[in-house]
Amino acid sequence: MTISRRTKFLFAFIFYQFGILLYDYVKIDKYYFLGMALLVVFIINLIALYPGYKLKDLVIISFLPLVIISSTLLGLIFFPNLSSLFKYVLMFFSGGLFYLSLLINNLIIAEKVEDTSLPLFRVGQVWLQILLIVLTIPFITVIYKFNLKFYLHSLLILIYLFLSSYVYLHTYLISKKGIVSTREYFLLLFEIVYLPFLASLATSFISAESFFRATFITSVYMSMVSYARNYIDNSLSKRLIIQYVVISSFFLLVLIAFKP
Repeated sequence: MTISRRTKFLFAFIFYQFGILLYDYVKIDKYYFLGMALLVVFIINLIALYPGYKLKDLVIISFLPLVIISSTLLGLIFFPNLSSLFKYVLMFFSGGLFYLSLLINNLIIAEKVEDTSLPLFRVGQVWLQILLIVLTIPFITVIYKFNLKFYLHSLLILIYLFLSSYVYLHTYLISKKGIVSTREYFLLLFEIVYLPFLASLATSFISAESFFRATFITSVYMSMVSYARNYIDNSLSKRLIIQYVVISSFFLLVLIAFKP
């Protein structure tokens, strides 16, 4: 008997949601729980999306679910004083994002298999960009909660930004084969990562809350992702660049204004 992909997604969502709700009830080390959760989410994500993907697609289809679960659990670990209501809201919101990531990954796999562009794939690309931006703020926030030297914070942020940018660029170019050369691809990847990385280094010397640092870095990252997308579509203009600068400048002022 063949199980439909929709049914597998539903079971994966239920399994994910049930597992994350155990966080407050399982009496084991929280970081051990995080490690087990990452492994389990990785496996159930692969099972839900099977078949269709190849070994080289593992980074693309695993990135979102792993970032979602790690952001959620690290947030719960580093903010233990959250009210029970807010914790459960966060857990159910995390489950919804996980289900959304399954749908996006399913569209990516289908687009790779099909010879023609699927109408829903463009919608999936938009949701991918939104989800990456939404996840970047909490993920960078929890990175700053680790007791590390500032350059190690920036290194972890650099790794995250590189993987996130790779997932986005790779996905965006699936239906645009031949438009961007290999040299342009790596140049765009470098441009997306470079400025947010510099922003992370610069904010290390500003006394500010981790959330506001993460918001500013994310605004720079969002601007660079939009820049790359418009460059690929040949729709880049001075007006758009000015908008990106204004948005990032606004969040920089917020960062400076809300010093602890």
